[in-house]
Amino acid sequence: MKQIIIAIGREFGSGGHLVAKKLAEHYNIPLYSKELLDEVAKDGRYSKEVLERFDEKPMNFAFIPVPAGGTTISLEQDIAIRQFNFIRKKANEEKESFVIVGRCAEEILSDNPNMISAFILGDKDTKTKRVMERDGIDKKAALSKMKKRDKVRKTYHNFYCENKWGDSRAYDLCISTANISLENAARLIIDYV
Repeated sequence: MKQIIIAIGREFGSGGHLVAKKLAEHYNIPLYSKELLDEVAKDGRYSKEVLERFDEKPMNFAFIPVPAGGTTISLEQDIAIRQFNFIRKKANEEKESFVIVGRCAEEILSDNPNMISAFILGDKDTKTKRVMERDGIDKKAALSKMKKRDKVRKTYHNFYCENKWGDSRAYDLCISTANISLENAARLIIDYV
């Protein structure tokens, strides 16, 4: 089988992770999202708990420096760089097929001809309802959580990438789950592939 890499960017509550899961199941290939942390933790530098705490977090300017090749970088940067290197190794050296959620993959792997990228978004009402049901919270809490999580994702992405988070020009496809099911969103990507 030819290598297939599908990079999924997403708004919080859009169902992007579930779409990614459906794609990984369809192609019977690994899904890297939080699972990526298990792989990065294998080198022993950071525990999974530390990786989870700083996963896809923007740089904190009141940082604890980490020595890296004669310079110092923040813990967030070191973790991001380790994830980017892992993604590149899987794609370019090991020629693995996979679906990846977030982690700037659409830009990190932009030179790989077997990668397609999609951004999953939705309208406020649909995303709010999904977050309320999934997390068992009220509308006010869901709206607050969506705003906070998207701000973190946007800040993280825009720190490491030239292209801006959610800008349609940076992705092969942009799909709104406002009026279609997550299954149909996955089907659109499968048809594109």
